[in-house]
Amino acid sequence: MRNPKQRFAVITLAVAVSLGGASIARAQQVAVELTPFAGYYIAADIYSTNGTVVGLANDIAYGGRLTFTTNQSFGLEFAYTRTQSNATLKRVLVGQPNDQVGKVGIDNYDINFLALQRSNNPHVLPFVEIGFGWAATHPTINTDFVQGVQPQGHTNFNFNFGLGTKIQMSKAVALRLEGRWRVMSTNITTSGGLWCDPWGYCYQYASNWYDSGELNGGLSIRLK
Repeated sequence: MRNPKQRFAVITLAVAVSLGGASIARAQQVAVELTPFAGYYIAADIYSTNGTVVGLANDIAYGGRLTFTTNQSFGLEFAYTRTQSNATLKRVLVGQPNDQVGKVGIDNYDINFLALQRSNNPHVLPFVEIGFGWAATHPTINTDFVQGVQPQGHTNFNFNFGLGTKIQMSKAVALRLEGRWRVMSTNITTSGGLWCDPWGYCYQYASNWYDSGELNGGLSIRLK
């Protein structure tokens, strides 16, 4: 995140969520869990033109979540997810040297709301979730495709929703599995959403919104 104001806002939000959750935990005796996780990132196209498309490749995703749950029915969590994908051309045109455009790293910061449902098995707890937050992008273009200064990253609004389940392994540890769909604003603010490579091929944003999927699993460790 290149903008100090944006960095300060995200840090302030994280501290506020953590302190607020801790206060709720003391007042209502809710459970507090820390969940490191890893999984699979399902990417989509970012630029398109009549001749070719620039898309991100599927890759790994990892991060962590701090979750506050009341009576195992409702939850509030602060989450961080990191992804980094290769940007590739899907149909190389005449004169373009290769299909590797560069890389795009994304840091997602989310506030999520969970609704948990008890099942017939007391050790299995399904849940649905919805959340919103910010995505800090970090693009890097290979030197074959850029002349001069590299593109700057942006911090964009995003929201997400998903389904998952927790499988209790002990009083303090549970396996958490989930699938999530994320939608991020592409924040078209420069050049009308156009990007041109050195060979004269120009591309426009595939959509005002970039959507992606995530499948991940982790261990939820109960802190309180």
